Amino acid sequence: MSRFVVVADDLTGSCDAGHEFARRGYDTRVVLSPQSDRRSQGDVSVYDTASRYVVPADAAECVRTVLEGSDSPVVYKKVDSTLRGNVRAEVEAATRAVSPDLVVVAPAFPANGRVTACGYHLVDGQLVTESPPGGDEERPPTHDSLPAFFASSEYPVERVGVEAVSRGVTAVREAFESSCSTEEPVVVACDAVTDGHLETLATAADDFSGRCLYVGSGGLARHVVVPGRPSGSDSSVDENRSVVGVSGSVAPETLEQVTAVSKDRRRQLDLETAVTDPSTAGGDLASRGGAVAAEYGGVLLHSAETRDDVDRATVAGERADVDGSTVRRRVSTALAIGAAEVAKDGHASNLFLTGGATARAVLETLDATALRMAGEEVASGIPLATVEGGPADGVTAVTKAGGFGSERVIIKSLARLGLPDER
Repeated sequence: MSRFVVVADDLTGSCDAGHEFARRGYDTRVVLSPQSDRRSQGDVSVYDTASRYVVPADAAECVRTVLEGSDSPVVYKKVDSTLRGNVRAEVEAATRAVSPDLVVVAPAFPANGRVTACGYHLVDGQLVTESPPGGDEERPPTHDSLPAFFASSEYPVERVGVEAVSRGVTAVREAFESSCSTEEPVVVACDAVTDGHLETLATAADDFSGRCLYVGSGGLARHVVVPGRPSGSDSSVDENRSVVGVSGSVAPETLEQVTAVSKDRRRQLDLETAVTDPSTAGGDLASRGGAVAAEYGGVLLHSAETRDDVDRATVAGERADVDGSTVRRRVSTALAIGAAEVAKDGHASNLFLTGGATARAVLETLDATALRMAGEEVASGIPLATVEGGPADGVTAVTKAGGFGSERVIIKSLARLGLPDER
């Protein structure tokens, strides 16, 4: 059993949290199934429950399933840094399973523009509900105020403001101690506008006299103390492999990154066919993408390059009488079929994966069981890992959440995996 367990609700989030432990030398694996053997998962095990877009009761059950057999001394509930998904339901499920004294909630990730100030959560200076993630079609953030977000929780809610966090570890630890209840766990919503604030919160929680359940994104994970000495984390990239990139995200940041890649090195999925027949669309994408990979040593396969493509897929779904979630699932399936076929052709390809659902679909199609985090990243929140299991065993993968990264980060990621930078 690992000394530290992380439960996350999507794959790219699992990886950016796991990276923060691997970069400190801890042997960290992102486990793709809660049913996987837990006896030899290294120092830190990150379980991806793939529960961001399921109904809240099912999301809570996913968390319970992971934690019911765990005796790890430290548990971290990883949540989306823009508060999408079943955040409250999953945090409550983790709280029931762990029975902590305090639930320390700090979803800020300042390096990627996510901060919490005066109780309000912001993305690139906008209130989270008014930011692009606030338009998530299935599980958008429900409140801008972090205390209000948890106000309907079954547990009491307190707040530690930036004025206390700015005074340092002692002030925060005292705030934690005064918030503690002898009767039940207390949820403490924490401000953080700098990485130093997150370090202060993590240190104060480690010094706290009771038990804490940590709730945060990759930002807080960077600083949480892991019991025991790190046993090591290392990997290398075999740049003799071809490279297959897959983009299923329609976040504005990712669409900009996709169009920065030259057209001759990328191929777009036939969305109308994908909505009605994912297998045929995936096979067609594999044929076209495979030719590009053979010529250039790599290819980027993507579902969209503009919002018009998203609208096209929606209209195709309406014609086929399928709802939006089914459209998105079929698009991910078609991308995964195409990517897996190209990646398995000969010497298995290194992988670039963006969009949590797409990344997971590709790895499941390749029968992967886990990702071992390398402790290296292309940019903040965009880590490297080694695939374990299946025909892609041993290849290097770079994962990226849709809302992360500068315009050229896909180009840089493909280059890091061995595809020569085109410019």
